[in-house]
Amino acid sequence: MDLSSSSLVNTLQKAAGMLDASHADLKTQILCQCDRITQPTLRIVVFGPFNYGKSTLLNALLGEKTLPIDLVPTTGAAITVSYGTALASRISLVDGTTLEEPGTELLKRYAILDEQRCMRQDVINIEVRCPHPFLQSGVELVDLPGTDDRDAQNELVHTKLLEADAVIQLLDGRKLMTLAEREHLRDWLLDRGITTVTLPEGVSNLYAVDALPALRARLQGNMAAATQAGLPALESALQTLVQERLPQVTNHRLPRLLPLVAEVQQILQQQLQSLETAPPVEPPRRVKIQQRAQDLLQTGFQ
Repeated sequence: MDLSSSSLVNTLQKAAGMLDASHADLKTQILCQCDRITQPTLRIVVFGPFNYGKSTLLNALLGEKTLPIDLVPTTGAAITVSYGTALASRISLVDGTTLEEPGTELLKRYAILDEQRCMRQDVINIEVRCPHPFLQSGVELVDLPGTDDRDAQNELVHTKLLEADAVIQLLDGRKLMTLAEREHLRDWLLDRGITTVTLPEGVSNLYAVDALPALRARLQGNMAAATQAGLPALESALQTLVQERLPQVTNHRLPRLLPLVAEVQQILQQQLQSLETAPPVEPPRRVKIQQRAQDLLQTGFQ
């Protein structure tokens, strides 16, 4: 990360520390985005409505049943899959407890929805380690909860999409892109500034993959059937994307900070105006806060 990028990150982090309690969500978003800037991994998330087969597609890409894909329960939390020398699961709970086990049986107890299609409230983070060469190159795959099902899951998806370096949006292959799918693309991605991942030359932005037959073919080692299901074409595109984008991942993340800069500048200006008209309580402290806000607004963000 060059000097100007580092300065922007430092300025945003300082600004986040000056936001009042009413902007806690924005503060969390800023700190998360700043933290992502320096992380060397390329994060690819799979995004789509409830029960569209996101876990099935990721399992097909990984070549084994790593994620829960039972027909009734489905993923109720974001699951991050990264490289490890052996298949293993790690779950962090709200009370600070961390659970770790070989394999993925742990996911069936903590990572799927209950009979009321609600996710557990005590789970805050789910990680899977998988010995797959694609992940070893510095890639993380994220299986997101389905949209259009529960508000809590939608909120989680909103947050995780902002951390993505690339997004695989699942569509219904039986019809043209539906109105709901177009709205998802606009509302969940484009209107939120998630437009900074550009495709390398020669890579399409649309692939037809029949995920369940692709998974079955991969588990059976049937390359012809996997090809017929459309899996190798998607895998090749992802490999090209990783090879071209991973070395420059910081530069592709930086534009995601610009909407946050505009928003935090406006809020700091409003807070500064409130301080100027507030009763003179703790004058030395107020002057110090005013000076810090003015410095950020006048010179820090330049």
